[in-house]
Amino acid sequence: MILIDVSEPDSIADLIQQGIPTTKSPLNQNKIADYFFGNYEGKRIQFNRVQAGELIGDIDSMEDELKRYYNSADESNMIIEGLMSPVKLYMKSGSADVSDHSSIRSASTRDLGAKIFSYQVQPSGYIERGHSFSTARVSEIYTWIYRLDKLGISTFLTNNWEETARFLMVVYRNEQKPPEAHTTFQRIYRPKIHIKTEKDMTVAEAEEHRFIKSLLFLSSAYQLGIGEVKARAIADAFCNMLDLATAGVSELAGVSGIGDRAARKILSSLGRNI
Repeated sequence: MILIDVSEPDSIADLIQQGIPTTKSPLNQNKIADYFFGNYEGKRIQFNRVQAGELIGDIDSMEDELKRYYNSADESNMIIEGLMSPVKLYMKSGSADVSDHSSIRSASTRDLGAKIFSYQVQPSGYIERGHSFSTARVSEIYTWIYRLDKLGISTFLTNNWEETARFLMVVYRNEQKPPEAHTTFQRIYRPKIHIKTEKDMTVAEAEEHRFIKSLLFLSSAYQLGIGEVKARAIADAFCNMLDLATAGVSELAGVSGIGDRAARKILSSLGRNI
């Protein structure tokens, strides 16, 4: 379930509700960001949503909000909704209308993005009237977002409320998966075991090390969902790959974290007719 602050648009809540249970709650009053949920491992994750124009017009207020909510979750994130550009955007029929929101603060025109333009985008794709700001330079916005990431607050960009809703749905579903089910970077990633190098191991330790590595590579090749924890559990129960390959389904299924379905997949990957 995703908890949504009572001040957030019903349009976002209604769209998320189509695929994921939601509940509106006074999150902000309790020093929690706009969207809040737990993941597979029990971590608390929150997202703060802000319009691009609101952020550019008053970046200090946004930073105060992030500080206020920061300690309420294990992972904090920010969604910036709308377009930000250091140059005015143009459509086929001409430039999008822009209202000037410049302050008395001056900025050198030699600095790329002395003005920042922000636009809202309709779900249909049409760009609405834009706003120009000189209260902050685009370089300052970029630097601020970069430093937030260093502090553990990730930033995501969406065009409009509909994209925000779909983004939150995807993230929520992804976070409900166990760690070993994630396949990002699998095409180039090779599992690593952070233990001693073989030259520092005893013969028995080196054999176990190679066995675990073999299991991780097998999992990567056949999409078995075996992480280091499960690989170590299998290595504790069997001597080597040959011992594993000749095991019965029930014997392998009895290993902690494996189960009948995973046992069948593992033995099938080793050439067994299960």
